[in-house]
Amino acid sequence: MYPWEAIARMVRAQGVEFTWGVGDSQLQLYAGKAPGLRGVNLRYEGSAPFMAMAYSRLSGMPGVCSASTGPGVANLVPGALEALYACSPLVMICPSVNQKTEGMGEFQECDQLGMMRPVTKWSARVHDIGRLSWYVRRAFSLALNDQPGPVFLEIPNDVGGDITHGLPIDIEEPSYRPAERIRSAGDPAQVRKAVDLLVGAKRPVIIAGNGAMLSGARESFRELVELLGLPFATTPGGRGIVSERHPLALGGVGLYRNHVTAEYLKHADVVLAVGTRNEAFQTHRWKDLPAGAKLIHVDISGAEIGRNWLPDVGIVGDASLVLQQMLAEMHGRRDARADSALAEMVRRQKEHLFTEVDEECRTTEYPIPAKRVVHEVSSVFGDGTVLVNENGSQDSWSYFYPYYTVGDDSACVTVAEQTCMGMGVVGAIAAKLTAPDKNVVCITGDGAFQMYMKELPTAAQYGAACTWVVLNNSALGWPMYYQMNTVGWNTTSYRVQPDFQAIARASGCYGRKINGAGELRPALEEALRLNTQGMPVVLDVPTGLDMSHFERAG
Repeated sequence: MYPWEAIARMVRAQGVEFTWGVGDSQLQLYAGKAPGLRGVNLRYEGSAPFMAMAYSRLSGMPGVCSASTGPGVANLVPGALEALYACSPLVMICPSVNQKTEGMGEFQECDQLGMMRPVTKWSARVHDIGRLSWYVRRAFSLALNDQPGPVFLEIPNDVGGDITHGLPIDIEEPSYRPAERIRSAGDPAQVRKAVDLLVGAKRPVIIAGNGAMLSGARESFRELVELLGLPFATTPGGRGIVSERHPLALGGVGLYRNHVTAEYLKHADVVLAVGTRNEAFQTHRWKDLPAGAKLIHVDISGAEIGRNWLPDVGIVGDASLVLQQMLAEMHGRRDARADSALAEMVRRQKEHLFTEVDEECRTTEYPIPAKRVVHEVSSVFGDGTVLVNENGSQDSWSYFYPYYTVGDDSACVTVAEQTCMGMGVVGAIAAKLTAPDKNVVCITGDGAFQMYMKELPTAAQYGAACTWVVLNNSALGWPMYYQMNTVGWNTTSYRVQPDFQAIARASGCYGRKINGAGELRPALEEALRLNTQGMPVVLDVPTGLDMSHFERAG
């Protein structure tokens, strides 16, 4: 058996269904030799880690990608950086040059391990084919456990074989025991302290971060919310843990909050933060902890406890298990009950918010304000939809509830705090392949879309029938906004823009430009119909530059 076939079989033994990469890598070549494993061959190596992350987010499995030596591996670095900050379990398995000629100027020779060490949990080289299964298992174990993250494993050509130069290696299939996810609960004494604070609170709130989603805490989170009548908010990575149609849903926190969330947080007396590092964007640069409030912080990593805000109760453990511990403690107490007056207050405030947003989004302006586009997408695509976020000034409206509502049976795939542009554009393809029965929509700016629209033919080739709504203001909105407000001119406007609908059609997708506000909803409905028929869709929507969402959040 060729070593790369053995590696592909180990990947499949982990429960992984897809590998992502350009077809010139050995793992992509041999993926089809492992029954149940599918190699998705891309146009650009840089797309691979982003797509693997989207797959991991929706499947709960580690994402796996690969690239060829030298510049191929270098193109994985931005995705590895994003995965590190997203705590996304990502395993990159790539070839490297022959060790016997290392240092002599071998073709595409470079320090791949040196490139990857700063952006991974672990980077290693397999020196001995006899230890292949140990290294692969170790890679998956480290990616999955503690604080999840990316790992890099390189297989030199003299160890794994070199198709290009005819170095055949034949091995017996190694025995392989899949790596397991090992989860730990919290300190029972700390859990009891946390429950005491929550039960005695007058105005508590629970905030779900990305770690709560990674732990699979949906059911325990919902049960805790409903048992205590806890209003809840989320970071972008926590969206979808419970439907935002839930009566106790407040929306986003930090930069992404609405005025209902801001007002509620201002007067909260107990804050339970689950699976969030309390980063700058999620806390308004650490200004959002109410004065005098007690903080309970739950995280899988002890290093995150007290990194930013010093908690009154810190609990190190898997979010799902810790929430289950809290529930078990509460079920034995008579004072653990919901406050109906709190729920009624939240309901009334949200009614006013919904009315405000609906009125804002009735505008018939053209170019169409991004907030109206986002609101229409939410209405048309509805429940059962995977929203794939991008990073930009106007697509950021999709982070704001209730302009976009992550509804019942829905999910959200979002970028992490590095906010690499283009992750959502290609992540939408992976999301559709991972969850083919869901509607999948990516709301993206024209800048991010142009960085990765090279993968449109990939969507067509693999039947990934998702929709991209391109908010097109012919600029990079974030820097343009800041440049215009500081020096009065900008260097980010595009004087020449491609014809996105023509590019879509040339790539085997359906493309349409929206030429008037009245065309928007019918075009979205058409896109959804075409998606159900297996056709990827690109909608080019001219828009302006409206940063009021961030200004109001401040």
